[in-house]
Amino acid sequence: MRIEEVISRDLKVPESLINEAISGARVRVKKFQIPKRSGGSREIFHPSKKLKVIQYWLMHSVFCNMPLSDAAMAYREGISILHNARVHSLNRYFLRMDFKDFFPSIRFEDVESHIKAWHRNFKPEWDLNDKSLEFINQSCFYKDARLAVGYPSSPAISNIVMRDFDSKILNEIGSEKYGDVVYTRYADDMVFSTNQKGACKEIIKAVKEIVSVCKSPVLEINESKTRLGSSTGGSASVTGLKICSDGRITINRKHKDHIRLMLSLFSKGKLDPKEVPSLAGHLAYCHYVAPDFHSGLSSKFFKEIHQIRTMDL
Repeated sequence: MRIEEVISRDLKVPESLINEAISGARVRVKKFQIPKRSGGSREIFHPSKKLKVIQYWLMHSVFCNMPLSDAAMAYREGISILHNARVHSLNRYFLRMDFKDFFPSIRFEDVESHIKAWHRNFKPEWDLNDKSLEFINQSCFYKDARLAVGYPSSPAISNIVMRDFDSKILNEIGSEKYGDVVYTRYADDMVFSTNQKGACKEIIKAVKEIVSVCKSPVLEINESKTRLGSSTGGSASVTGLKICSDGRITINRKHKDHIRLMLSLFSKGKLDPKEVPSLAGHLAYCHYVAPDFHSGLSSKFFKEIHQIRTMDL
């Protein structure tokens, strides 16, 4: 069967609608800019509703069934940023590195071989040929066959493509000269931790060497975002969470101060009602990732937090 036939049957929509979505896949895309923390802006792409449905089918039926590296932490069921931080919590020294233009660096040709290997082993009911490969290309990749930031399928594809890279990193850091290193990657954010002083600087050299010879995908380190830190020095941060010297995980001081300020304003009736859902979100987040801090807030703002929880937001 053709892949369009299978999608049409599974989604219970005419095949003509599938073809229509694909024919306008790279034209009917909304683009907008969001500010970066470091300054400047990032372009986000939103596919049409019809194309988005096709991407979700491909994610569920194809991409989510492909093998991934154990180091890949992002966009995986049952794995959160808290889990990503916990695996590093017993180490003392930390290194963070990331890539420039991560998603656009990944092209269809980088995932094509993975799709072919999966199809041989999994044997789905649709045929794999040039037409079905081009269908996936048109569905999930933007102009120049590059991944787009904002496409629902981009994170899953990036994890598939990065499996070989992660394996090379894990093999390298398995050497005793770096100590007992933990490596995780959350999308483009690589985190290394170890208890061996000075090892992180050597890891930087090793990672740069692996990146320089990596042909699929072709990546580039974002030098301005390379960070060294230590839990004892208070600068250990993993996917936005702070790791304390005793291994506890919490949120950073700036975030805590922001939540306290919002609660204080709410208690005095001075918080903009439009900000209350945001405060509720912050409270739910810190209850999950920083329960000790949340307990402290509850002892001081018990009535306010209870009131927010019972509001219909």
